[in-house]
Amino acid sequence: MPITYVIIVLAILLFLVAFILIRTVLYSRAPLSSLATGSADEDFASPEFDALEAAKHLSESVQVKTISHEDPAEDSKEYFNLLQQEFEVMYPHVHQVMQKEIVGDYSLIFTWPGSNPELEPVLFTSHQDVVPADPDTLDQWTYPPFSGEIAEGFIWGRGTLDIKSQVIALFEAAESLIISGYTPERTVILAFGHDEEVFGVGAKKIVARLQEKGMHLHALLDEGGTIYNGGLPGIAGQAALIGIGEKGYLSLRFTVEMEGGHSSTPSNETAIGILSQAITRLETHPFPPSLHTVKGMFQGLAPASPFSMQLAFANLWLFKGMVIRQLSSNVETDAAIRTTIAPTIFRSGVKDNILPAKAEAVVNFRLLPGMSIAEACNHVREVIHDERVHFEPLGGNAWEATPVSPTDSASYSELAACIIGFFPGTVTAPYITLGGTDARNYYVICDNIYRFTPLISLPEDLKRVHGVDERISIDALATMVKFFQQLMQRWSLN
Repeated sequence: MPITYVIIVLAILLFLVAFILIRTVLYSRAPLSSLATGSADEDFASPEFDALEAAKHLSESVQVKTISHEDPAEDSKEYFNLLQQEFEVMYPHVHQVMQKEIVGDYSLIFTWPGSNPELEPVLFTSHQDVVPADPDTLDQWTYPPFSGEIAEGFIWGRGTLDIKSQVIALFEAAESLIISGYTPERTVILAFGHDEEVFGVGAKKIVARLQEKGMHLHALLDEGGTIYNGGLPGIAGQAALIGIGEKGYLSLRFTVEMEGGHSSTPSNETAIGILSQAITRLETHPFPPSLHTVKGMFQGLAPASPFSMQLAFANLWLFKGMVIRQLSSNVETDAAIRTTIAPTIFRSGVKDNILPAKAEAVVNFRLLPGMSIAEACNHVREVIHDERVHFEPLGGNAWEATPVSPTDSASYSELAACIIGFFPGTVTAPYITLGGTDARNYYVICDNIYRFTPLISLPEDLKRVHGVDERISIDALATMVKFFQQLMQRWSLN
């Protein structure tokens, strides 16, 4: 090969390497909110409160069994009345200064009028209900799930992580600010649904009431991502994930009806066999992956990620296939880049020697933003490609993926700055929430909706949510209160 060609090839290679490295360097320069350091802003008031008293309040609320069951007939709604009576005793100043409304029988709205009624309100929400404790695991709990035991530096019990802690922390923050004489510039609203765990109507009733008042919100915060310490593959140190949207929800009931008969003379195809093949085709033909919902997350995490990860995401034009394969190899990251398919129920047959005439299955789908329910159904229809398999939505629990809230808004920047102030050295990044929250109902009256719980979560802590030995430390609860004291002030400013 002539030396000229060698020089040209080397020049091209050097140019490509330089191009890739430059893109990587630019990519790794995450937004300022991700790189900020320091302590909580001293320009905002941080009124004193009793951390142990806050822990006792959470303990008392845990003891009130505001459980949402799949079967509403199992619910004991009187517990919600009892919990709300306790709130009146715990937070007298909130009940004196804020306007309290009850909607949907048990959901709560507290409105704290701001000094400037021309400004749009901000809203902080959480939910009062909790999931049951599995009867088969009761002997595995260190302390009974509804004891609210305060021991070993923790408050123990169902709801301490999901998410009565956030309800209590918001009340504590508002109570202490009111006692200190603080008045927000924007109106501040606290809203607590009563049936979030069963995708209920409480939040919808709250939104309907706010619409009646003609309100449009400046910003909203709900439960969501936390500060992960060791829970994100490849990420060093602490990373705070702020939910800016959430997946849609769809369950389809599949049905196949065939002629039954005796098992001694089976036909070549049976209802169970046909439906099983249809489900298998769905599982082996997943929805296509999409990286558009995770680009912002990985760019925010860049300062804490290895160079190889920065290199790959900065140059997806070259490494896209490799990135998708890597993300697809883990169930959590795979769920972040595609609409998921999860067969959850299969029913057929009544006796071992009778061919069933009918087989039914339920498959749950979590829809990635950008994928509509109609598009998901078209995918299902094309993949199964069998007119004998009929499907229809199950019940009324189906909704589209939410819009994605902006990350360049003032409210997102203030939230990120507040996180960095209280948890120095933490990087912040947006992400799409995989599960469902009450926040999805508020998009008709708010564009800036974020999901975040100011709590450091270790990998073992994540297993406690809806699991055994749910707990939160007294110190963590106190930090949540201080965090909300400051965020209420940040967000209530013009």
